Amino acid sequence: MAFSAYGSQFTTGQGSIIGEITAISFGGIVASQIDVTALTDTDKKYVLGFADGGTITVTCFTTNASPAFPTSGNSAPTSFAITFGSAGVGRPIAGFSAYIQSTVVEAAVDAAVQTTYTLRITGAVTFTATAS
Repeated sequence: MAFSAYGSQFTTGQGSIIGEITAISFGGIVASQIDVTALTDTDKKYVLGFADGGTITVTCFTTNASPAFPTSGNSAPTSFAITFGSAGVGRPIAGFSAYIQSTVVEAAVDAAVQTTYTLRITGAVTFTATAS
């Protein structure tokens, strides 16, 4: 059974809510092909490996007064969490560390302020489920 994306939250590892997600795009994962053919082989040989997931773009309603912006010279990634769906037990949570590549804040007349984050993922994405 599918669940609704309505109410999905985007948060930092410190727990402060950045916003309610309006759109999200994972950059995808592509297998790299490494040619391991030796001079004595009679046919081509390859080994597949997966590079990191690349980038993720999250657009959300801004729910705090100061959106996170890229920090000059910051060498440490920030931990983030995406909690899918509205309140309830068993909602999936994707946790990951990433650098903030860019932040765009949009504020139109008679519309909610939205922030779009482009993040560079630095490691594995872990999935858990909410307990409440």
